[in-house]
Amino acid sequence: MRKSDLRRALAEYQEITAQLGELEKRREAVAAKIKRHMGEVEEIQIDGLTVRYKPVTSNRFDSKAFSTIHESLYRQFCRASTVRRFTVA
Repeated sequence: MRKSDLRRALAEYQEITAQLGELEKRREAVAAKIKRHMGEVEEIQIDGLTVRYKPVTSNRFDSKAFSTIHESLYRQFCRASTVRRFTVA
């Protein structure tokens, strides 16, 4: 890819990223409006859509606390993984 093509692609990438950011902000604002309307109601149906806003509890493993208490055991079960991360800054 020539530098001029790469510059155009990067400019397009940045423009799309900015648009996605704005759309995400708008989506979050609309979601907040819907949540305010729902109040304490956990589920509503309107125009064939079901909207749910209810508490969900999940249990997650606290690897940091585990590694502090059981450092050698933690190291035994850790495995390295390598990925390629794409960033534009």
